[in-house]
Amino acid sequence: MALPLPLALRSINAYLIEGSSGYSLVDTGMHTKEAEAALRAALTDAGVALEDVRRVFVTHLHPDHIGMAGTLERAGAEIVMHGPEMENASRMWSRDHTMIDETYAWFERHGMPAAVDEGMRESWLEIGRAVDEVEEITAAEDGEELDLGGRRARLKWTPGHTDYHAVLVDEPERILFSGDHVLPRITSNVGLYPYSRDDPLGDFLGALRAVRTLPVTRVLPAHGDPFDDLPGRVDQILAHHEDRLRATLEAIGDGERDAYAVCRTLFPVLRSPHEERFALAETLAHLRYLERRGNVSEVEGVPAKWRTSEDPLRA
Repeated sequence: MALPLPLALRSINAYLIEGSSGYSLVDTGMHTKEAEAALRAALTDAGVALEDVRRVFVTHLHPDHIGMAGTLERAGAEIVMHGPEMENASRMWSRDHTMIDETYAWFERHGMPAAVDEGMRESWLEIGRAVDEVEEITAAEDGEELDLGGRRARLKWTPGHTDYHAVLVDEPERILFSGDHVLPRITSNVGLYPYSRDDPLGDFLGALRAVRTLPVTRVLPAHGDPFDDLPGRVDQILAHHEDRLRATLEAIGDGERDAYAVCRTLFPVLRSPHEERFALAETLAHLRYLERRGNVSEVEGVPAKWRTSEDPLRA
């Protein structure tokens, strides 16, 4: 079922799974009036009440994936997430806004203008209002087999888009519920934040290579239409990031530039505070990847700047 979003991405796919012993859901949509109405209508069309959904698997902590989890929990569903992602979700959507404030200071350090940074912070706080409070989330482990109403699916950790993003592999049916890890038409945002793992883009590329050989014939993504050629799509995304890494080096040039200046070269058109946040975080992830491989170095200062090394790109 496609649930509407008040974002540049206009909808998210939530997947209703019917097993021998009940119904489960993969991802929930953001909690807006429109999305809740669409979820209830889609369930009704399938002959399912909200209260019939007994288990919900959330692929990751972003608001369009976890937003209505509390509503489903109050209707009787068990909410399940990859354990470390669950812990990060608790921090991100806490009412003390610690992670948002850390990101504000982080972006300031990397050259984001104060007015843009403040807009980013306010938009993040606003979108947090579309995320339910959840009383209890069941933690699942990497490699664990989950019971989805009588159907079995294995959790696979796929870091990058978030630190502990996870997909589900239904091996008997040869289906991959890919969340935001592999999308058919766009590439997932991979960002570096002050609380991120050390090298999110390196994580992401490694996780892409790991899912490339999964024994699946059908991919059910969180955004866009289902597709069949998983290896082919993975190869396209890997090639895209090779191109972006080279473009990042070119954007730095022969001198020194702060990350926000590099970002605005790579992303010349940004239409909202959300896009500003994703663009700078993604630029920083590419810079960190290059730094860890000896291609660039960070120059301390206010703001911090980046310069290239003499070495060729080693991806």
